[in-house]
Amino acid sequence: MGRPRGDRNILKGDIVVTAVGVHYVIGRVKADGKTQEFLGAQQRRAEALEQACALAGVNHRVFLYPNPGSSHYRPFDCAEVS
Repeated sequence: MGRPRGDRNILKGDIVVTAVGVHYVIGRVKADGKTQEFLGAQQRRAEALEQACALAGVNHRVFLYPNPGSSHYRPFDCAEVS
């Protein structure tokens, strides 16, 4: 069924792409909702988002932290890379 459009809550299993220096780190949110399991890194944002969407599948969402050191994130619509 999925989550309602506009839902900004990050849940267990969701994928997060975080800008870190010149890389984009990909992680899966753990059960505590605060820590992530490292899944990989890419030098280009588009490649990181494509990999994140593949990892998320249909049951999870992808979130992007575009600025290092910021707690502001935004949901990413994986249909943009399909």
